[in-house]
Amino acid sequence: MTKSQRELLIRALEFYRDERQLDNLPQDEEFRYYDYDENGNVTYKSVDAIDANNMGKLLESFD
Repeated sequence: MTKSQRELLIRALEFYRDERQLDNLPQDEEFRYYDYDENGNVTYKSVDAIDANNMGKLLESFD
């Protein structure tokens, strides 16, 4: 992967994250994103929490 391809991919991932507002989710002490279910309980299994954590891992791999 060239440097320009890498930077384009990072920008695309950040755009997706920002459009979905995934970085607005709360984080725990281990910096994992979580959400709340319909009963108000903390969950790491909501679509947004899963996507936010996966996006964080992807972006970390490019650092």
